[in-house]
Amino acid sequence: MNRRKFLQTSIGTILGASVSPFFLQNAFSRPTKTVREFRLSASVAKVNLGQGPDFVAWTFNGQVPGPEIRVREGEVLRVVLKNDLPEGTTIHWHGVPVPNLMDGVPEVTQKPVMPGETFVYEFEAKPAGTFIYHSHMGYQLDQGLYGLLVIEPARLERSYDREYSLLLEDWVMRDGGGVAKIMRRPPLGPQNRGWMDGGVMGGSAPPEGGESLLEPYYDGYAVNGRLYPAVEPIRVKKGDRVKLRLGNVSSATIYDLRLAGHTLLVTHTDGNPVRPKEVDMLRIGAGERYDVEFMANSPGRWLLAARDSGFGEDQLRVPVVYEGVRSGEPVLPDFPQDLRLNRYKDLQALNPEKGPGGTPNRYYREVLGWRMESPHWAINGKVYPHSENLSVAKGEWVHVEYFNHTPMPHPMHLHGHFFRVVNTSLPPELWIKKDTFVFDHLETVEVEFLADNPGRWFHHCHNLYHMVDGMANEVVYKS
Repeated sequence: MNRRKFLQTSIGTILGASVSPFFLQNAFSRPTKTVREFRLSASVAKVNLGQGPDFVAWTFNGQVPGPEIRVREGEVLRVVLKNDLPEGTTIHWHGVPVPNLMDGVPEVTQKPVMPGETFVYEFEAKPAGTFIYHSHMGYQLDQGLYGLLVIEPARLERSYDREYSLLLEDWVMRDGGGVAKIMRRPPLGPQNRGWMDGGVMGGSAPPEGGESLLEPYYDGYAVNGRLYPAVEPIRVKKGDRVKLRLGNVSSATIYDLRLAGHTLLVTHTDGNPVRPKEVDMLRIGAGERYDVEFMANSPGRWLLAARDSGFGEDQLRVPVVYEGVRSGEPVLPDFPQDLRLNRYKDLQALNPEKGPGGTPNRYYREVLGWRMESPHWAINGKVYPHSENLSVAKGEWVHVEYFNHTPMPHPMHLHGHFFRVVNTSLPPELWIKKDTFVFDHLETVEVEFLADNPGRWFHHCHNLYHMVDGMANEVVYKS
């Protein structure tokens, strides 16, 4: 929640830890770089979210979420992972274009770190921005293995008076907060109604006779590991400029957030600075991060809250409390139809960068759907690991067109690179950069990326249940 958290690191030796000789040599060849070392132990622990029963979760350092990691741009980040879980695990540095061997995808970039083993992740912390880290093994993200990674800029970008970090989490509370026992068809938001009463609106019917298209019944939405009203409030005083770092580590939930009594100013998306854009409501999909600001110019007690999905769950809420205001119930925001949203087409890159300057070298089309003969999510009709890879060569500009043929939104994520979201109303140098984007039923989105980070890279839907059930493939560099 503050800049001092990164001082909670224990600087020490890495001798005896499992790490490739290349990275040991690379680390010692950069004596002028400051090394920030953190130690994370993945273990099973009893937790409580501020209300409801204690339950057993899978944790980093015995807490949910894991400790915030905060470093400065250009420093070397070294994380020593000790696995005290009953099965293998990894850490993925979501959104950071790390070297391929540090990306943390089991059987793609590394072998799982098995029980009792240690592995060292090490890479230069760049670029600046708000990122997350999480396990990439099976359903471990859904069991609590995640945390926030903040890379502070080498030089101050924007001034503000207060800063808060908010990790948004979905939990299965009706089953005691642990492994889900009750499954259901995925709930669809107000803009994406789909499977209802066994049928479908606006699309093909899902396959019958299988359970893979189901996901847990989420009924607890926490912020920084606490359920409302136990959520730690955002405390401000009149006149403050307040910065919020928002990261959605939920396994499946997309949130529409609004702060009662205030507007939000979007300044970064997925760590990348954009021209400040004022919005009334912020949509944030699984895996996305947004930096937003608001001016504390309306004293009172307010709620930053998610719009009700229409399925009756308790929704995510964060109190915003002004200094000196000691009474009164916090006010919920309303959600009229004409709210200004953070649409990708309305955002522009703050720092223009040269685009491809011509025709891309490669074109791919990715149709998201389900494999008709089996109950699995698919890309172009094929299920990972049997899906078609995207072959690229270093230095190429790659154009990808996505079409969502399913009745629900999908947050697509590419490891090791940033997308540029194609916006024909702007010159390419102003297209925003993202590593995760959400798009809806029957929507088409086009992106481009520069193939500048060789290796095998995972590319998938960041709804955990869609990914595990096949909606993934790989970007593979030619040797």
